[in-house]
Amino acid sequence: MSITGNEGWQDPPSVWHPIDAAEAWRLKQSYGDEATYISGGTWLSAQWENGAAKPKHLIDLSCISGMKGITFSSKETTIGALTALTTLRRDPFLSEHYRSIVDAVTGIAAPSIRNAATIGGNIACRTGDILPALMISEAELLWHDGRSVQREPLIQWLERVSEGTSPQGRILTQVKLQLPEANPLVRRLEVYQKIGRREAFTPSVVTAAYTSDIDTISGEIGRIRIAVGGGQTVPHRLHGAEKLLLNAVMSPELMEKLYEQVVLEAQLIGDAFVSAAYRKRTAAGLISALLWQQWQNAGKMGGR
Repeated sequence: MSITGNEGWQDPPSVWHPIDAAEAWRLKQSYGDEATYISGGTWLSAQWENGAAKPKHLIDLSCISGMKGITFSSKETTIGALTALTTLRRDPFLSEHYRSIVDAVTGIAAPSIRNAATIGGNIACRTGDILPALMISEAELLWHDGRSVQREPLIQWLERVSEGTSPQGRILTQVKLQLPEANPLVRRLEVYQKIGRREAFTPSVVTAAYTSDIDTISGEIGRIRIAVGGGQTVPHRLHGAEKLLLNAVMSPELMEKLYEQVVLEAQLIGDAFVSAAYRKRTAAGLISALLWQQWQNAGKMGGR
């Protein structure tokens, strides 16, 4: 371990460089709320520029091995939490198998920001634009709590965040993604869409993602996952909308019902610039229109 600065208070903060996750966790336990984990630092820098107080201690995770890069096995993909967003955007395997995640990354800020920003940071801020895409991919998070590594579904963690019951001080080390199963009798429809300005750290109006498997013979909708976010909303799945679509056959009437269900179910938060009602209507129109359009395009290509 090395340290830049002194242990006492000074401006800028003292920066600690632990050599592994266990040491980083011990530093966080020692300094508590006076310390913050940091790697790319893009989100924290924006918060400080907007007047947020700087901590007395920064715990730099960038020297910890095993927290960067992408690896693949026959069953799952593993992404280190400190992997830069640019790395995700350029990976050909992710582009082929997790298109919504790559599309989400592409819409985050400018290239200079993506070069420094990490997937772990975008997750940890709890409202990151990548979260809906990770949710429909049923991502799991690996956490180090000072004693062991724990595996937790992303959706479960976000629910605990909303409830205020998520454990504090843990270190996100990896993101796990299951490989989609190939089935020649199923047409997979998948989309991620962001409505809002592209500028760095400008809150989106709406982020929405879905993935759906449609039987090419019966036309029935099989596996379906829908997630929304936007602004300061913690992204969440739309289980009611998923239930509505499951085993149904695509039709204009079904899309009208889907629009109404999304408006009813989406828990999107308004702010001084965009109302909650507007966000709900935008999300509903976006999801129903994109799903219908993509299904029609799939049919023209012989997908149904």
